[in-house]
Parts: sequence; C-alpha cells; structure tokens
Amino acid sequence: MRCSEMKNILFISYQFPPLAGPGVHRSLNFVKHLRNYGYNPIIIKAKESKTNIKKNQLDKDLLLELPQDLIIINTKPYNLDGLKQLFMKLHVFRLLWIVFYPIFWTTGSIWPFLIFPQATKLARQYNTKLIYTTSGPFSTWILGYLLKRRLGIKWVADIRDPFTDGYMWAFPTKLHWFCARKFEKWILAKADHVIVNTKTVKNLYLKRNIINQSKISHITNGY
Repeated sequence: MRCSEMKNILFISYQFPPLAGPGVHRSLNFVKHLRNYGYNPIIIKAKESKTNIKKNQLDKDLLLELPQDLIIINTKPYNLDGLKQLFMKLHVFRLLWIVFYPIFWTTGSIWPFLIFPQATKLARQYNTKLIYTTSGPFSTWILGYLLKRRLGIKWVADIRDPFTDGYMWAFPTKLHWFCARKFEKWILAKADHVIVNTKTVKNLYLKRNIINQSKISHITNGY
C-alpha cells in the first residue's frame, strides 16, 4: 500500500533511534510494521541530548531497519537531567525534588508544553487521524492529551512499564505518590485506548478501574 493511501498517525516517542537502549525497541518495531496495517507514522521525537546519549549510547544502524522514506521530526529535548545532576552534586536535590516535583517527576517533564504548538502544526499539516504516544517517559501522556483536546482526534497511549505501580520510579514522599496515582488514573481515562505489554499490567489497570476493559489491550514485546 502506498503512503498516500494510508492514514497518517502522529507517533510520539521521546526516545527513538538512533538512541539505543531497551526503551526504543518497542517503538522501533511498531513503526516497522504499522504500514502493513494501513497506518503511516509521522515520528515526533526528542533530539538526542548529552545525558540521554551517556545513558543509552547511539546506534545509527537501528535507523536502517526503518523505511527510508519515514518522516522523523526532531525536537528540542528540553531535558532537565543536567540540572538535576547539578542539584545532586550540590546536595540540594532532595529538597528541590519535594518542592518542585512537577518539574522533576519524569524525563522531559516540560517537553510536551514547549513542543505542543509544533506538534499541533505537524498534525494538521499531515492530516493526522490518530495520536499515538509511548511511555516512558510519562510526559508523553500530557502531549497526547493536549493534542486530542485541541484537534478532536483519538489518542492511543502505549505503556511499556507502569508508573505508580512500577518498581523503577521513586517518589519524594507518600503524598507525592498519592497525587501521582490520581494523575495517572485521570489522564489515562482520557485516552481512547491504552496498550500495555503484559497481561499482568492489563489486569492491574482493570483492577484499579483506570480504564474500561474494552479500551485496553496488551501487545507483548516480541522482537
């Protein structure tokens, strides 16, 4: 099927090749096969930052696995990891984390707000029929929700790891965890569909009444 005959979707992935690491492979393989199902992804990603490269390295060979005519839009990462590391060296991060948690809650926390105008313009330019976000970082949820509200089109949220139920994520206090849990439930309820990578996470979200059973699916990592 030619790209002109497919439905364009805005595929929002903060981490994407040539950035390497475990977080990019699910998105990489989704993009590789979406055209087989009649969807042409327009990729919006954060340009590789020094802190991201330090954590995950680069692997430009990953780009060779993608269609060569794929549209990939690089945006400024607006990553505060460098500031976080500075505060940690100064031994003041713990205090600032408690006070300014909304800024440091996840990687690229301010990214959705600052690229929202650009993403809106791109969605209209390519006559986008669907917004797709992948997490983490969980800041992509905010961009997905804002675009859905502005454009009036559907939003699908793919989640590689749970947020407040995940062992990888720390919170300054139990109050912050509680507030984050409320936010998680509120924003995922706004998604038209949620995709998770295991039945366990699917059952967890159903048990917490985050989303109706008809609006959640699980697609395992198989690559």
